This record gives sequence, structure tokens and C-alpha cells, in this order.
Amino acid sequence: MSRKPSSSLFAALALGASIGLLLPALIVGGLFIGLRESQVAEQALQRDLDAKLDVLASSLPELLWNLDAVAAREVVSAIVKSPEVVRVSVSDASQGQPFIENHLPERRLGRTLTGERDILRGATRIGHIQIEIDDHLSTAAVLRQRWLYGATVGGQLLASLALVLWLLNSRLFRPLRELGGFANDLAQGRFNAKLQHKRRDEIGLLGGHLEHMRDALQQQFDAQRALIERLRGMAETAPGVVYQLRLAASGEFSFAYVSEAVREYFRLGSAELGRSAAPWFERIHPDDRNAVRESLLASARSLGPWQQEFRALQADGGERWLYGNAIAQREADGSVLWHGFLTDISRQRRDQLELERYRHHLEELVEARTAELAEATEAAQAASLAKSAFLANMSHEIRTPMNAIIGLTYLAQSDAVEPVQQQRLQKVANAAEHLLSVINNVLDFSKIEAGKLQLERVEFSVDEVLDNVANMTLQSAAAKGLKVECDIAPALQGRPLLGDPQRITELLLNFAGNAVKFTDRGFVRLSAHSEGWPSPQRLAVRFEVQDSGIGIAPEAQVRLFQDFEQADKSTTRRYGGTGLGLAICRRLAELMGGIVGVDSTPGGGSRFWFQVNVEPTDMNDEHVPEADTLTRSHTARERLAALAASHPRKVLLAEDNPVNQEVALALIGSTGLVADVAADGRQAVDMVGSGDYALVLMDVQMPVMDGLDATRAIRRLPQGAELPILAMTANAFDDERQRCLDAGMDDHVAKPVVAEQLFSTLHDWLSGQRATLKGSRRAPPATP
Repeated sequence: MSRKPSSSLFAALALGASIGLLLPALIVGGLFIGLRESQVAEQALQRDLDAKLDVLASSLPELLWNLDAVAAREVVSAIVKSPEVVRVSVSDASQGQPFIENHLPERRLGRTLTGERDILRGATRIGHIQIEIDDHLSTAAVLRQRWLYGATVGGQLLASLALVLWLLNSRLFRPLRELGGFANDLAQGRFNAKLQHKRRDEIGLLGGHLEHMRDALQQQFDAQRALIERLRGMAETAPGVVYQLRLAASGEFSFAYVSEAVREYFRLGSAELGRSAAPWFERIHPDDRNAVRESLLASARSLGPWQQEFRALQADGGERWLYGNAIAQREADGSVLWHGFLTDISRQRRDQLELERYRHHLEELVEARTAELAEATEAAQAASLAKSAFLANMSHEIRTPMNAIIGLTYLAQSDAVEPVQQQRLQKVANAAEHLLSVINNVLDFSKIEAGKLQLERVEFSVDEVLDNVANMTLQSAAAKGLKVECDIAPALQGRPLLGDPQRITELLLNFAGNAVKFTDRGFVRLSAHSEGWPSPQRLAVRFEVQDSGIGIAPEAQVRLFQDFEQADKSTTRRYGGTGLGLAICRRLAELMGGIVGVDSTPGGGSRFWFQVNVEPTDMNDEHVPEADTLTRSHTARERLAALAASHPRKVLLAEDNPVNQEVALALIGSTGLVADVAADGRQAVDMVGSGDYALVLMDVQMPVMDGLDATRAIRRLPQGAELPILAMTANAFDDERQRCLDAGMDDHVAKPVVAEQLFSTLHDWLSGQRATLKGSRRAPPATP
């Protein structure tokens, strides 16, 4: 570390003080004395001249009047004795020539001053006096005074400045030089240096701070030295080579640091590699040498991390696989420095080769297993298709005779008058409905298990759903003397919602059916109310079915919604059931984003409920529910019969099965409606084209032309564009129902036909409560 002369600041301060204090004082003082004393000297000289004129003017009048030249010369001689007088001239006014003339030109050494005065005797002018004096004597006196001032003031200032500089040097600069030397010792790492002088002023405080800094630096230095020793020890004991590789601006590689493990890997010393990395490159396998160099240069250009696998030549002629990993950084001199390590990965490479062989073997095994799985998948898909076909066929084959059984039983009950016969027919009807419930539950459960149950998103209202369920429950409830009630929250009355009303109806029918089954007297109440907004687009609606039946024990309630479970095993013998209904209800509610539950006490009735999320739609008009929406006292058959009596209608039944024809015609005819029959789809198309029908009940599976093609053909007729067409099929699967809707049908009535459901559906369509959306807005595709 270079050091400037310690006296430089002192010399600069001394020179600056001398120039800044002494020179201005001398200049200002000299100017002051020069100006002021010159004026004073000039004024004094003028006064002296005036005094001499006064003396002559008062002494010469009598002498000049008497023409006493001798006495006049003595007076003038007295004036001339003054060394500053250069010339004295006295003239006589009467003669017009000088009376006395005394001129000393040798005394003219500077600037002259001339004074004149008249000689008066009384009031008469008798002569004239003229005196010239020289100012060199007064100028010399002023100059002597200036030098005296300069010497006095300069001496005093120099003495004061010397004293100040001595004090500054002893109290400031010398301690600062000592502090500078102490700081230089600290910079050189000589932490044992000490300050000699202990003072209590600011310099002493600064020295104390420097001593504290010395102690802190010594601690940090010791800690860093210990850390370096630890890092060096770790680097030497770490598995692999720890290094710092530098690429100079000239393009030469060298190691700034390398651990001693490099000798084991490359048979080279750290000192040798510190000069140049060329020996290290020579130890790299020739096939990998260029790749290592190029990857380092690429890392230097992008300052990205360096990662490279390469081989190193061994003394026995073998090779060792190494993995290099380093981070690059740009130095101030333009060089690039890598901090990294080299590790031996020879074992990993051998394991990798072994794994590669295993991988190829596993790929062969996977290919073989994939082929086997493909065969198994094809077999599973074939089995799934066979299962679906079997379920569809089973559903159709079972529902077709069930339709005849249930329909004929209903007609026989209507015609029977004997109580015993009524009871036996009711038992047949109950058994048929129970069998149908078992079939529906099994089919629904299989569809849910297979994940094939699809939810609809159509517009509906809570009023319509509860009204429909109440109508379908009313007959079985009336048979036991039970009252069916509906209770809808005002916020939901008439409000249009988006969801799956069919699945909500299934849930309510299951709950209501159980309520009627397990209630001997009292009531069954259907209710609905809002449970808030789970999200801005979702409204939670809670449906409840309450009864006054036998109730359920608390320990049995936890098993109600499990698959194949009932509250009491004895209920199976007493009331029947598979234990699937409530499990299906739980799964349907969960599919609609909701939950199910029950509140019940033994002997105190039960309240089964479920909560689902639906989407509200905009309401343009305020809806006022009809008076009979909350409590229905008339059956669907009675309402349909009243409609047929007031507005006679004719419907067309397209059905190929004679028994189903008989059942359907009897059911429709019992309400007062007139029905014609078409034995196949072609006949149905022809009859629609030539007749005037208010509605068509279309079977799907018929000879000559099935119901789907017949519907498409009817939609192309002028009479069939807006004609309601209701599908009647024994296939209970959703895809079959969707096929019917896609073909142009408006609604779906499943077989076996439930009389009240059929009557309710016919009433809705014939009364205009529901209108077809087909026709010009949805033209069916042409028959291929």
C-alpha cells in the first residue's frame, strides 16, 4: 500500500493559511494606508503651503510698501529654509516685475504644489506672492509608514500562524498520522498494533473506535481463517475434486484452486494446475476432450452452469467416468471463473448400463403384457356390451308383460264390485308394483355403478314436481286412508329452475312410497324450501317427505342409506324391499351435488330429506300458484276425465302388442277420451295424415316401421309439425329415452304404464300446460 507524505496536509494548510491570511492583510492594510495616508499627507502639505503664504502675506506689506528689499529677502529666506520649498516669488504691483525671486530647482524631486496670495495694504493690492513646494518628503514618509505597517502586521500574523500551525500539528496532524499508521497496520493484518497516546477528545474517541474495529476485525479474521481451514479440510476430504477453474481473457485455462484429490483422479498436483490447465485436458479421454472444452466455452458465453460427463485416463490404461458440475461467473478483469466439483460416477454408469439392459427386458415384458391387456380389454368391452344388451333386453322383456299385468289389474279393479275380489286384485297390483320397483332399483343401481347415469339440465318448477309426485302417490295413500299434503316455500312457488326434475321426482317418489308403506294412519306431507346460495350460480333446495308412521330407531338410521341395508331386517318380511331404494337415493343426490338424511323417532313418524343444487333462471313475470297447487284433492284420472268431458279429444295409440293395446285402450277409454289404434309405425303415419288427432302415444319397437322412423315421418307432415308425440317403451335406459327425444318425440312414458302417471302426462299435454317444441324449430332428420 503506497503512502503519501504525512506532511502534505500540514504543508498545504500552512501555505493556504499564509496566503489566505497574511497576503490579504498586507494588501488590505497597504491599500488602506496608501489611500488614507496619502490624503492626509496631501492635506498637511496644503496646510503648510497656506501657512507659508499667510506668513509672507502678513510680513511683506510694509516692507514692499517701503521697498525694503533686504528685510523682505530675510523673510523669504526663512520660508525657503523649509526643504520642501522649491520656489518663492514676490512681485510689486506698481512696477509689474518680481520684487524678490528665490528658485531652487534641485529640490524639485516629485510632484509640486503651487500656492498664490495677494499682498494687501489696507484694501489696496500692492503685490503678489507665489510659492511652489515639492511632495517627495511627504511621499517618502507615507512609504516608510507602509513598510512599518507591513513589517508589524506581517510579523504578528506570522507569529500567530506559526502558533496555530504548531497547535494543529501537535493536537491534530500528529495524532492523525498516528491513527493513519495504526489503520495501515490493520490493513496489513498487523492486529497487534497499539495506539501510544490516550486522549479524551474527538481524536481519542476516533482512536478508541479504531481499536474496537481492530478487535472486531481480528475476530472476523480469525473466524474466516477458521472457516477457510474447515472448508479446505472439507474440500480435501470430500468425495471428488473441488476446484475453481479460470478462463482468462486470452483464452487460457488455469485452476485458481483445486483440492489435493486431483492427484488421485488425474495424477497431477495442484501447483502444476495453477499455472495451466493443459495437463488436465491431456488426462481427459481423447474422445471426450473436445466435448469438455466446447461445453466450458459455451458455459462461459452464456454464464450458465456447466454440467458434463466425461472419461479420464488412468495409469493402468483404464478409464474412469467423471461428472463435472460448476457455476460460472464473470470476473472484473473479463475472465470467467467456475466454482464446482468433479465426482466419480463410474459405478453409476455401470449400474445405468445394467438398468438399460433391464429396461429393454422390461419393455419386452410390457409389450407382451400390453398385448394381453388389449385382449382382456376387448373381452371386457365385449362383456360390457353384452351386459348392456342383456339389461336392455331383460328390461324390455320383463316390462312388456308387467305392463299387461299392472294395466289389466288396474282395469279389473275398476270393474270389480265384490270386496274379496277387490282385495285379491289389490294384492296382485301390490305384488306387480313391488316387482317393478325391484327391477327399477336393480337397473338404476347397475347404471350408477357403471357411471352411465346422466343428469339432465332442463327447466322445471318445484310446484310441478311436488304436484306430480302427489298425484302418483294419491291413489296408494287413499287406499290406506292417508292424506297427502304439499307445502312449498313462497320463494320457490312458480320459480323456474334448471336441473333434472326426473331424478328429483324419483327421489321424492321413493321417499313418498316408503312413507305410505310404513304409515297406517295420518298423513304424508311433501315440502320444499330454499337453503341459501352455495355459490352465485347455485341455489340449494331442500325437499322433505314427512309421515306419521312407525318411525325409525336412532341406531338403525345410520344404516338406511347403505347398499342393500334396511332399518330392520324384519321389515323385509313385513313390508318387502331389496334395500336398494335409499342407497340409490343417496347416490342420485350426490350426483346432483347434494346430500340425504333422515330425522325420526320410533312411533313419532319420520322426515326423510335431501338437498340438491339447482340453477335459478330469470323470472319475467310474477307467478301466482293455483289454489290447488298446495293440496290436490282430485286424482289425475278425474282431472283428465273432466278435461275430456269439456273438450272432447281423439288420440292415436301406435302399439303392436294386442295385450298392450287392450290395456292402453281401456285406460284411455276410462277417462272418456276416444282412441284409435295403429298396429305398426307405417299405419300410424298414414292415420295421422288422414285424421285429426290431439296426441299420439307411440311405441318404439314395432314391425314394418318402428316408432322412431314413424315419428320422423309424422314431423314432416303438415298435421304433425306441432302434434304432441309421447314415447311408450319398455326400455328404461336413458340413452333409449334420448333416442326418442332426438327422433322428434316430446315426452316419455315408461312401461309398464302406471295409470296415474299416464293420466297426469296426458292431462298436461292435452290441457296445453305443456307444448311441443318441435316443428319448424326442430325439424327431424329425413329417413335414410
